[in-house]
Amino acid sequence: MLDNDNVVFLIHNGEKITYKEFKSVLKKQMSHIKKLNPNQVVLCGDDTFVFLVNLFSCIYLKINVVIISDKTKLQYTEGLFIDEIFDSKDEVELEAINQDYVINFLTSGTTSTPKMIPVAIKNLIAEAQDMSEIYDFSKATEFLTSSTLAHHYGCTVCLFLPMVLGIPINTTRVVYPQDLSSENSVFVSTPAFLSRMVKYNIIPANKPLLITSAGAKLEEKDFDELLNYTDVIDMYGCTETGVLCYKTKPDMLHQLLKRVEIKDDIVKAPYMVFDEFQLPDKIVQTSDGIKIISRKDRVVKIQDERVSLTELEKFVNDIDFVEKSYCDKIGEKVGCLVVLNKEGQDKFIQNGMKQIIKDLKQLLKDKSKIIPQKWKFVDEIPKNSFGKIYRDYILELFDINLTLPIITKREQTNLSLIFHRDSNFFKGHFDNYSIVPGVVQLYYAAFYIKELFGYDIGMGQLKKIKFSNLIVPDKEIDLIFTENENSILYKYQKGDKVYSSGQFPKINIFE
Repeated sequence: MLDNDNVVFLIHNGEKITYKEFKSVLKKQMSHIKKLNPNQVVLCGDDTFVFLVNLFSCIYLKINVVIISDKTKLQYTEGLFIDEIFDSKDEVELEAINQDYVINFLTSGTTSTPKMIPVAIKNLIAEAQDMSEIYDFSKATEFLTSSTLAHHYGCTVCLFLPMVLGIPINTTRVVYPQDLSSENSVFVSTPAFLSRMVKYNIIPANKPLLITSAGAKLEEKDFDELLNYTDVIDMYGCTETGVLCYKTKPDMLHQLLKRVEIKDDIVKAPYMVFDEFQLPDKIVQTSDGIKIISRKDRVVKIQDERVSLTELEKFVNDIDFVEKSYCDKIGEKVGCLVVLNKEGQDKFIQNGMKQIIKDLKQLLKDKSKIIPQKWKFVDEIPKNSFGKIYRDYILELFDINLTLPIITKREQTNLSLIFHRDSNFFKGHFDNYSIVPGVVQLYYAAFYIKELFGYDIGMGQLKKIKFSNLIVPDKEIDLIFTENENSILYKYQKGDKVYSSGQFPKINIFE
């Protein structure tokens, strides 16, 4: 692994970088970090090149390192946070990498407090070596990802696997499918990103040689659509274990990697520092492979009744006009986030939100003693960059007092939406001729900037606000965003007609 200085290790800003060239950057960075003399360094994967320089600097310096998924997780760890490359005149000579060196991954913490999971380099290499045998990578020219390398899956599949194979890593993050730069790339992604590609029928011009997916279940319909133009490997595992098994078709059972043993949900594998680990899922083993049933039921107590949220979601998902749902405990009630299919959206627009909630409750009353009392309708279930349910954000949605608009289409960072006549903000604006209040337009411009770009916007920071035309209920409007270096511009528009516009300065929510 990386025993040839002349091997192309990275593709950065379109330029090929050999391992020898990469090491010249490392030596200077190591010199600066060594002078800082930290007991522990904390890294985040926002910028892949910066992340790799700092990760390898810590590995060579043998400094304890913690990898976090984003800066909000800094509260759960201690150490010197580094997210830049320093300009140092001095250099440090490199010694051989110690394969017993441990990288500490902080779990995403989407359902509980994040935990620190240690994984040794030798574990990651063993995992990558076994993964290298499940597919013919000989035609692959580069690895790209829509996620980051700051988690176990990303670190193995988009760092150690290409290192084992001798294939370069492209440091440019895939934000949109059109960012795929090579037809012979291996595209490392998540079900959340891939689901959006399928939902909006986006086929990249440069079709990848292979797509790998992990972090959550890749839905069968998404799997089928992706197989129409490339090969797909759906991987299963967790931070504690690494990748354990995989499948290449939606209807096949998962196949274990060759050195993995599973018995009664207990795993033994050379990809983890633990001797064994109990999986969070129910596993059924057959002679043909592994069947992963589901996460162990999320059971909550409501009105002295025990309710399985997993089962309740299944009942909601079985309704003809529902595409998918997510249920959670909100106070002493159950809240349900619903994605409607085309039939459901038409029903919503024609009959209104009150009627569709009434229909949902009626269809559920014979299925469960406890049915949801709080409802929100969205175009997709929020997930983080790793494809896992973004529970904190979902709970925030239930705190919003305003009625959410109906999102009919997403295209990159532009939205098509409808402010339905049932929306609560139409009361008083006005009785005989309802219009969308200006403050509501501003609120949802800021709301979707935070969701799409990650910037928290305060109303007092608005610039160049202009209301040109009235927005009325039930009219489809495009909300278009333009990002520049210091601000994000928004426009409510349909065709050539602009309804309102404005500009928000950027404030990163993680700083």
